[in-house]
Amino acid sequence: MQHIGPKYLLPAFITLPPSVGYIYADEPEMPCEIGELPKKKKPPLADDSETKIDIDEEDLDKDEIDASSDHSGPEEDYKIDSIFYRICAFCFIIGINFYRNRCAKLRCVSANIVLVNCCINLYFIGYVVYLTLTKRFEPERVAISISMSTWILQATLSTLFLAYWQATSTPCKLLKQLYEAHKGVGIHHNRKHLVTILRTFYIVLALTVLYNVSGMFINFFGGKVGYMDEDIPKIFGDRRLFIIVQLANLYCILCWGVALFIFSLLVHSVHYEFSYYNEQVHSIKCNQEHQTDEALCNYLIKLIKVHNRLTECVKRLDDMFNRYAFVMIATIIPTTIFSLFMVFRRPKESFGLELLFSCPLVFFCVFSFFALVNAPSQLHKTIYNTKSALCANTHIWFPYRPNVYHSALAFVCHLDQTNLGVSIWGFAVVSKPLVLTVS
Repeated sequence: MQHIGPKYLLPAFITLPPSVGYIYADEPEMPCEIGELPKKKKPPLADDSETKIDIDEEDLDKDEIDASSDHSGPEEDYKIDSIFYRICAFCFIIGINFYRNRCAKLRCVSANIVLVNCCINLYFIGYVVYLTLTKRFEPERVAISISMSTWILQATLSTLFLAYWQATSTPCKLLKQLYEAHKGVGIHHNRKHLVTILRTFYIVLALTVLYNVSGMFINFFGGKVGYMDEDIPKIFGDRRLFIIVQLANLYCILCWGVALFIFSLLVHSVHYEFSYYNEQVHSIKCNQEHQTDEALCNYLIKLIKVHNRLTECVKRLDDMFNRYAFVMIATIIPTTIFSLFMVFRRPKESFGLELLFSCPLVFFCVFSFFALVNAPSQLHKTIYNTKSALCANTHIWFPYRPNVYHSALAFVCHLDQTNLGVSIWGFAVVSKPLVLTVS
């Protein structure tokens, strides 16, 4: 391991070149210059240096990336950046440890924890369904029961997805491939936005814990909050034993937050890489005194290679999240509808307390839906805007030069990939028109 200041750790497979910044000393200076991008402030580091990941300019084969990731250790890939490394730390705290380089005993303990909590939650969901089908139909009771059970179903499925991602090291390989695609310059330029996302999820997780713990205390001391059916807290006979179900629910809800955090952070990271790439495409300028067609053609070919690597990251991102996005969106819609019913109903007793505990559930539903569709729709728009940035750059198209024109035309054809993005299990790519249709 190489140390870069007190905060950043890099795996052994990453080498630090002597040059500093995003302009590489080993590359020859081209007559065709690239316009300066707007300077962005960088976060202060202990040694005022900037991390640069050096890779070859040749195309990286997918199998080579997988092999290098497995060889270096999947968990080590997260140490490329301190923000992503916090995912591993939080997962270790809550007992999700399925990395292959962890000891078998620790993985066995994590498997037992996940299995017990998921079984309790599935039993709770089945019990709620049983009560819903066997009792006399009451709209309010049924709506509230469905709302709470679908939220627990989301949390349980998110826990299983999180365990599967760790077991296959998919997020680690994706992160490493993303850094190898464009050296992570987009992530470093938008570090403040990623830190904001991280803090937002910490706040949401804290509010979720506070909400569930408050419900535990109220139900433990005989209060009636969150469940209109009085038989639901008697799932184990004694009402006080219902706290076992609530603890299992809380554990899976924490895993739900972590899975949503990984989804949003990785999709935003790919989005920022494409945003920086679009700025490079849009800022191509040529010096009229030293203009050469060959230099411009070579640079366009280089941009095509970088774009090809970024598209491979998007495809891996879609392979990782398409089923997760489908399941979460399919369950969040009925949860939101029935939770709104909980807010607008008028109970005869303790209306204020019921309203206080219904509004946070609506907030969590809206927040999770926003996190699921906002980042993928922005990513799809940014990928689509690459073609617009290239077509709008007059320095490429004018004056007319046959070699440059044909190279740019090949670049436009390469960018004509409308299916890039995070899809809903392959049915449709998440985009802003799709979000408006679903909403």
